[in-house]
Amino acid sequence: MLRKNSPFKLNAENVALDFVNTLDDRFAPDGPRELLPIYADLLRFCRQSGILTQIQLGRLSALPKASQEKSLGSAIELRELLARIFYRLVEGRSPASEDRIALERWAAACARRRELRWEDGRLTWAWKALDADPDTPALLLAENALELITADPPARLHTCASGTCRWLFLDTSKNRTRRWCEMKTCGNRAKARRYSAAHRD
Repeated sequence: MLRKNSPFKLNAENVALDFVNTLDDRFAPDGPRELLPIYADLLRFCRQSGILTQIQLGRLSALPKASQEKSLGSAIELRELLARIFYRLVEGRSPASEDRIALERWAAACARRRELRWEDGRLTWAWKALDADPDTPALLLAENALELITADPPARLHTCASGTCRWLFLDTSKNRTRRWCEMKTCGNRAKARRYSAAHRD
C-alpha cells in the first residue's frame, strides 16, 4: 500500500488507465484499496502524471474544502465509469448503454470548458479557467480517456495477468508480449508461486 505522499506507480502507458488503477487490488478477495481518499491525493496524482502544473496544483489546493470534496466524488465516479468501460473493451464487449451516455456527458462537460483561441498564427482549443475549477482534474482525465477510447486500437489494451490485480495497461512492447502491470511485483510473485509449486515435496 502506498505510504502518505509516496509516488504513484504510473506504469499503464496512459494517464487514464493509471487513474483507473488508483483503486488498487480491485479484484482481491479482501477488497480493494483506495489510493485517492482525499482531494489532495487526486491533485498529487495529476501532478505526478504531468497533467497539472505546480502552479495549478497550488491554486486548486487553496479552493474551498466543500467544493474539493464534491469534485473528488465526481472524479471517483468518473474513475469507476472508465473502469467499467475499459474492462469491457478488454473483453471485446461494447460499453453498457448507460455508461456510454454517462461518458457523453463528460465529453459535453469538457467541451463547455474549452474555447477557440488564436495562437501562433492558428486557431487552437484551450481550456478556460483551469486554476479556479475544482473539477479540473476530472475534466483533464476525462479528456485523456476519451482520446484513448475513440482513437487507440483496443488490441493494445490489456490487464495484468494476476487475477487479483488486473491493473490496466497499454502493451507498447515491441512484440506485444507484456503480461504484468509490473514485472518486479506481480510478475515476480507469479514466478515465486510457480517455483514453490514445482519444488513441493
